[in-house]
Amino acid sequence: MLDVIIDPKNVTIRTFDNLEDAERAAMREASATGGQQMPAVMFRQGSRYMLTTAFLIPLIKNRLVGNHAERRGSVEQVRSATNRPVMEDHVKSVKSYIKANVGKKYILPPLTLNARQPLSIYKVDYGSTVTVVNVVIPGNVKLEITDGGHRKRAIDEVFEELPPEIADQFSGDAIAVMITIEDDMAQIHQDFADASKTKSLPKSQLAAYDRRHPANGIVLDLIDSCKLFEGRVDSTSKTLSKNSNKLFLTNQVRQMVKELLGAGYSMADDQFEQRAVTMLKSSDDPHYAEVRDRFIAFVNEVTAAIPVLSGVAGLPDAPYTGDRVRELREKGWLPLSATGLVVLGRIGYLLFKHEVPDWKSYIQRLGKIDWRKSGDLWQGNVIQQGGKIMTQQVPVRGAVTAVRSAIGLTDDVLSAGSDAMREAA
Repeated sequence: MLDVIIDPKNVTIRTFDNLEDAERAAMREASATGGQQMPAVMFRQGSRYMLTTAFLIPLIKNRLVGNHAERRGSVEQVRSATNRPVMEDHVKSVKSYIKANVGKKYILPPLTLNARQPLSIYKVDYGSTVTVVNVVIPGNVKLEITDGGHRKRAIDEVFEELPPEIADQFSGDAIAVMITIEDDMAQIHQDFADASKTKSLPKSQLAAYDRRHPANGIVLDLIDSCKLFEGRVDSTSKTLSKNSNKLFLTNQVRQMVKELLGAGYSMADDQFEQRAVTMLKSSDDPHYAEVRDRFIAFVNEVTAAIPVLSGVAGLPDAPYTGDRVRELREKGWLPLSATGLVVLGRIGYLLFKHEVPDWKSYIQRLGKIDWRKSGDLWQGNVIQQGGKIMTQQVPVRGAVTAVRSAIGLTDDVLSAGSDAMREAA
């Protein structure tokens, strides 16, 4: 879909009695000027008119030009450019996404472009602010990228790396674009600023949508497959209110997964996502399925072993258990907190890293621990004076050490597991 913001001074608009005549006239101009003719829909937005259509990938690749600001440039240098400086990590991220999904289902957001030379529009006057038209982009018109330079550069690099048959398939795809017809640099910059007024999704909410990435996919698989989490995870909030009928945030389950993968709950999300890709490849990879099933089994075993968790899992659907959820939250059970999930996740990591053969027996011993935050095991580590649950790394390490001691998960046990694993290999 191509959006063209029209300044009447820079656009030649020709009106015809019917669409067939308009289309033939547009084709004649395109043929005579070496231009590109395409159907579009013209509509009004505010005080300006726009057009919508689609650009094939080769047109994106060959007809668009970037005008990027230099890094650490002066105000004058930045204002003479139409694009922000290139962020190579962003280009790499988009390129990896495209390469992984060509021929599958993917989405690239619209580009915002600008044409400083005139365009031609051929239309029928239907008396509506929304109407079908034909637009001609002359061969000498260069479309500058106002927003989307990283996507354009990623597309260019993808073509250099795709096998010829896949590149041919990619050439049949198209992307929505928005073209402003402006020669006023101040307005071009303003259009860029206006187009950028979007708010990115919080990581917890993005994780609820983006199953394609293994870091998110494995979180969603646990939420979908573990009775403990079913209907009890809030994927839109940053914090849980005391009156919420949910027990966990998506981000708290994500922290548990970080621990299970050995990343550490405090690892930055970008680093964690890179680690997840390195370890799990993609959500379609067989190794991903193996790790996913192992983590699901772990959470289910932990749920069955710890009475408060098995009690939660046995409750009816969360919308009908608000009072019970609030009661549990007020009592302060550690496994129903982010810190408790992190501690359990780290125990799971140790069991799986060292391939402890009878790991389920150690999980069963977790049920003998007093998991109330008033329990002696937690005092001086994750529970400090006043009864507040601590989230810092040092208290969490202390709690993990205490749990390992309580269930007999000693260094000798872990070493024996590692030795057996090496012998089997």
